[in-house]
Amino acid sequence: MAFDRQRYLQPSGLCDFDRSAEIRLKTRELTAGCRNRAGKFSSLFAFVKELPYGLEDWDLKASDILRKGWGMCSGKTNLLVAMLRSAGIPARYRVYRIKADSKLWDKLGKGNDSAARMNGLGEERDHVDCEAWLGKWVACDAGRDTAMEKGIVRLGGTLERQVVAGSSGRARYLRLASLDQWAKERQDRRVFRSDRDDVFAGANQGIEKIRQLGRAT
Repeated sequence: MAFDRQRYLQPSGLCDFDRSAEIRLKTRELTAGCRNRAGKFSSLFAFVKELPYGLEDWDLKASDILRKGWGMCSGKTNLLVAMLRSAGIPARYRVYRIKADSKLWDKLGKGNDSAARMNGLGEERDHVDCEAWLGKWVACDAGRDTAMEKGIVRLGGTLERQVVAGSSGRARYLRLASLDQWAKERQDRRVFRSDRDDVFAGANQGIEKIRQLGRAT
């Protein structure tokens, strides 16, 4: 399939590998000794996936995520895209709607007001993951770290994303070369504003409990 390869190798405001020596150095470190594109992809994906998941804002730069060492789906995906592009692997963003795991948040909400408030956001949520070009477009979701995934399973949750279908009955994916404009618009629509730091901190405490359960397996 013909496509504009260079379009998916470019930096942007949020995908800032061109202005971040740390991203470029970490990418070289992780891909040293990799013999082909698939090996580089696997190494970079594994690194970003194992960064802890946590709730935060939508419009953080890739360099912010690497510096902090954690992020949510949009931030971790942005870092993965930045590192893939830095390694010469075309990558793009995939945005879609998923159903919230309400039962999981119900369990976390017991004694945690912030987690309970997260369940009040509605049954659908925005989700961002990545597609990398490895001879064909390959979808990859680095959002949840392994400890979190194991904890979700222990709590009786499911790891499969429940994608919300459009009017046609099929999933609707928005594929983007740059996340900048979408992230700005999504950040402007955020529900929690003046108290979002407190809400996120409380919800992230609940997520860390999930992670602790996962580590115990």
